[in-house]
Amino acid sequence: MIKWTDCKIIESPLTYKIMKELYKQVNKELLYGDFLKEENDNIEYSEVTFDINNKIFTRRQKNIDKDLVEDKDDFEFINENVVKILGKPLEMKFPIPRTIKSGDKEIKLSDETKFFAVKVYTYNFDENTILEYLYHHRAKELVRSLKCESDLNIANGDTHSSGTAFFINKKGYLLTNNHVVEGCTLSKISYKNKEYDTKLIATDKTLDLALLKAEVKPKTFLNFSNDEAKKLNKVYVAGYPLGKGLSDDLKISSGIVSSIKGFEDNSNEIQIDAPINPGNSGGPIINENGELIAIAVAGMTEAQNINFGIKSSAAERFLKSNNINLSKSMYSRVKDNDKLLEILEEGTVYTYCN
Repeated sequence: MIKWTDCKIIESPLTYKIMKELYKQVNKELLYGDFLKEENDNIEYSEVTFDINNKIFTRRQKNIDKDLVEDKDDFEFINENVVKILGKPLEMKFPIPRTIKSGDKEIKLSDETKFFAVKVYTYNFDENTILEYLYHHRAKELVRSLKCESDLNIANGDTHSSGTAFFINKKGYLLTNNHVVEGCTLSKISYKNKEYDTKLIATDKTLDLALLKAEVKPKTFLNFSNDEAKKLNKVYVAGYPLGKGLSDDLKISSGIVSSIKGFEDNSNEIQIDAPINPGNSGGPIINENGELIAIAVAGMTEAQNINFGIKSSAAERFLKSNNINLSKSMYSRVKDNDKLLEILEEGTVYTYCN
């Protein structure tokens, strides 16, 4: 659970335009700074919480002399550190006549004109900011932006450049996604409560894979499966959603293989229904035998339970092209939960760059 508190309005251009015109009608002047101060002074209490596991957003706000208002909604990540929430369509009208641009045309709206609109909210975990936009008549207007206090410590590595990696042998070689390390001068891993620098050995932007090496000798590593994944196969996904800001404990979710092709018929990927959140990127997807069948890469923001992994066979070709020998299970059999947990806990690491 991530909590934002003490949200302050830093911009409110649309509301100010309307209020300024209303003041003019009674021969009064409204300065923007005074308007923002009055808006913020009117907020007695504000809190926003994000339930990352269940993707539930809750907003609570109490204005002076008003009752507490609470809203709940589902949310999705549009990238590693930005959440988008689409509001319900609403019928509204402006209290003053306005002229707006809709494409190449100008539309005049009287104070009696009713129209349908929708609000879209984006929440940025890097900056702890909220942007509220109003969409109507093919136009997009910023209603307001806010800055909040957060209990998520992005400064400690919980950024878009953090993710998950896993060992593929006892020589310290690791796999992760290319987009996790792209742009990093030096990637690090957290293993056994110690931080280690890694060397970037190879990348494949098309597959979205990266090969790293750390000067450690892991006790356990992930064996590649001899068999391709099949529909309805049970899978387990391990990783660090939202980095260590959520907690430093490895998170594990389960599901099934939904399709043996990825987005737009990508034959190098599988589709699974197990959750993949930002920070899971580069983490292992294993079967009931504890063998690697895919590498977590992405989830779709437009729909629930549609997530993708890069097939282990594609990763195998990537590694062989870089002269890395793989280990495969000689005897494949279903393992109990304790053994699966041991494999994932010992072989999976948090990776990040500053």
